[in-house]
Amino acid sequence: MVPPLFLEPEPGDYILDLCAAPGSKTTQIAQLMKNEGAIIANDVSIKRISSLGFNLQLCGVVNTAITMFDGRKLPLVLKDQFDKVLVDAPCSSSGHLLSKSPPSFTERRIKSLHFLQRDLLLAGFKMLKPKGILVYSTCSIHPLENEAVIDHLLSKENKACIEDFEIKGLRTHLGLTEFEKKTFHSNLRRSVRIYPHDNCTDSFFIARIRKEG
Repeated sequence: MVPPLFLEPEPGDYILDLCAAPGSKTTQIAQLMKNEGAIIANDVSIKRISSLGFNLQLCGVVNTAITMFDGRKLPLVLKDQFDKVLVDAPCSSSGHLLSKSPPSFTERRIKSLHFLQRDLLLAGFKMLKPKGILVYSTCSIHPLENEAVIDHLLSKENKACIEDFEIKGLRTHLGLTEFEKKTFHSNLRRSVRIYPHDNCTDSFFIARIRKEG
């Protein structure tokens, strides 16, 4: 539940949750907005959207509209629209080290997800207003799903800037700037890694990105 805190939603914001289902972060964002402003909660799967709609109704959320689109295509109609965007991307869940049923994944699957994550992040950034905030997050520990995805955005968008952000009481580590002989942009140190031994949680990666005006 940390990514919505990095997003800092406020009443009156216009926010996109690009990969919203099943809705735990969407409902948290709505609560932080005091059910004011507007949220577009998008997902590509009708099965997952059913869970999203149920959870929004269960929590009394009234400021959210649900859409079902391939998030990579949304910039065609929603470019430069949102104050804030959350891209909690589909991932391998390799950070679920403390779960009762640890995930199984392969390098091939991670590489496939990497390209999807890159496209979703670029799409999310294109839909952000100038000076807006985007938060990218995964529950994966693999740099190919995290730092490498952000590094690709920084290489494509010169207005993208990673911001420092800190939550009091939450122990974190700096993002990586090197992995398997590949060097990432130095600003990747401003991203955040959360490990099980620090907070008794599963692992997580979060980056807060501003679109410079």
